[in-house]
Amino acid sequence: MAKDPICGMFVEEGPHALTATLHGSQYFFCSEGCLVQFQAPEKAFARLKRLVVIGTVLTVPIATLTYLPILLQRDINNLVMFLLSIPVQFVVGFRFYRGSYDALRSRVGNMDLLIAMGTSAAWAYSVIVTFFPAFFPSNGTYFETSAIIITLILTGNLLEHLTKQRASESVRKLLELQPIMARVLRDGSEVEIPIEDVRVDDVFVVRPGERVPVDGVVVEGGSALDESPQIGSLAMKP
Repeated sequence: MAKDPICGMFVEEGPHALTATLHGSQYFFCSEGCLVQFQAPEKAFARLKRLVVIGTVLTVPIATLTYLPILLQRDINNLVMFLLSIPVQFVVGFRFYRGSYDALRSRVGNMDLLIAMGTSAAWAYSVIVTFFPAFFPSNGTYFETSAIIITLILTGNLLEHLTKQRASESVRKLLELQPIMARVLRDGSEVEIPIEDVRVDDVFVVRPGERVPVDGVVVEGGSALDESPQIGSLAMKP
C-alpha cells in the first residue's frame, strides 16, 4: 500500500486510486482534497481559510443559541439553528463527504469517513428532533456539536498547513544560504567549481567571513567562518 503524502494515510494502489506524478515519482491520495492540496497548495490553502471563516461565523451563533437560549422559544430556537447548520454541514463540511466517497470508492477507510458519519448522525438526529419533537420528548439537539467538530477540524488543518508553510520557508531560506561554488585546490592551484563537483578528500579554501560550502575538517589555518549552511546558525564560528 502507498502512503498519502498529505495526510499520511495508507492508500490501496488500485485502478481507481487517485494519483499524481511529480518529478517522475507517482503519489497516491486518499481523497480529492489531498490531491488538490498536493497539486495546488496555494489554492487549497486560500479555500481552507474561507471555509474556516464561514464555519466560525455560523458556528458561534449556533453555539450561542444552544447554551444561551434566552431570547427564543424552543421550537424557534431549533429552527434557527437548523437553518444556520445547513451551510456548515454541507458547504463547509463538504470536503469530508467528498473524502468519504473517495475512501469508499477505493475500499479504504479514512478520517473523512469517520467525521462525515459522526457529524451526519448528530445533524440528522437534531433535524428529527426539530421537525418531529414527539419522537424525542426531551427536544435536545446537537446542531452545535456537528458544527463545532467540523469547524475545529478545519481550523486544525489550517494551523497544520501554516506550520508546514513556515517550516518549508525556513528550510528554503537555509538552502539559499548554501554557496553554489567552492574554491578547491587542484594541482596546487585554487579552482572554483560547483559544489556538486566537490569530491571526497578535496581540500577547499575558505577566506575570512565566507560561508563553508560543504562540511569538512580544518586541516590548516584559522579564521572566522560562516557555518550557517551546515548548522543553521548565523553566528560566526572561530
